[in-house]
Amino acid sequence: MNEIQRFESLKKTIDNNPANFQARRELAVLCLDLGFDQAAMKHLSYLIGVFPNDANLYFNAGICWEKLKHPKYALNAYKKAVELKGDDPDFLYNLALAYEANGMEDEAMLNFKKVICINNDDSNAFFSIGVLYAKKGEPENAIKCFKKAIENNYGDYFAHFHLAQQYKKTGNIQKAFEEYSKVIELSPDYSWAYYNIAQIYWEQNDIKNAILMLRKTIEKNKKDIDACKLLAKIYIKSGDDKQALRFIAAVLKQFGAQGDFYYLAAKVYEKAGNYELYEKNLDIAINSPATLNYNIKALEKELALYRKNKKNAAKVN
Repeated sequence: MNEIQRFESLKKTIDNNPANFQARRELAVLCLDLGFDQAAMKHLSYLIGVFPNDANLYFNAGICWEKLKHPKYALNAYKKAVELKGDDPDFLYNLALAYEANGMEDEAMLNFKKVICINNDDSNAFFSIGVLYAKKGEPENAIKCFKKAIENNYGDYFAHFHLAQQYKKTGNIQKAFEEYSKVIELSPDYSWAYYNIAQIYWEQNDIKNAILMLRKTIEKNKKDIDACKLLAKIYIKSGDDKQALRFIAAVLKQFGAQGDFYYLAAKVYEKAGNYELYEKNLDIAINSPATLNYNIKALEKELALYRKNKKNAAKVN
């Protein structure tokens, strides 16, 4: 019997006997699994009315409220589950996540730590605490937690990635590089790791390897506009203007109007003395504000000054 057949069977059972609470429990959980969240909440609410001290029902209700995008209701449901059964690490963990979703990070931290008090091998709790410490600007504490998460689950490439980020913040570039490399070993398609390694190479003036890693980034994620932008800048700074223009043209073909890339093209044309294309691309960049991260007022001044000088030069001639 597949899930849909089981769903129909349970639904029929309840239609025939609404007081079959076990069948209704099973149907509620199955509805959650199938994505029938409104139906799941209907059955859970019914059961909570019958069994108001059942912690598992509140826990499942919390999951359901999360799926329905009601974080406050989810928090209240998890609170009730923990009130009824405070030694369950899963209940505490979800409660902590709900606190975090509601912007109550201190309460989230406290409950993640309660999880660890019950189970010191819970890598997810250590990871979540690490994320909170990172948000608070405490990289050393974050590093300790991410290392503990990895100790308990070496294959957690997210933990390796976040550990690398914190190492970089503390200036330990070698350790950051090592952790990004481990991310790639564990998850070869994780493009952000390649991008961050590229940034390290770029900062170390290793242009060849920076380009190699950025190409790898774009190979893994063709929509990574930031990687495309950095690669274009590297081509320009390294003096490879022809490659820069070819690459910018390819990006514009793929993504459409991109103010930043028109501006970069304008600077290449300016350097080459092709002022007609410099002016054209600078003008397009200014008229693409939604995708322009440069100071538009400064670019408008630059274009106005160029046109003024061009006009004056024409008068002289």
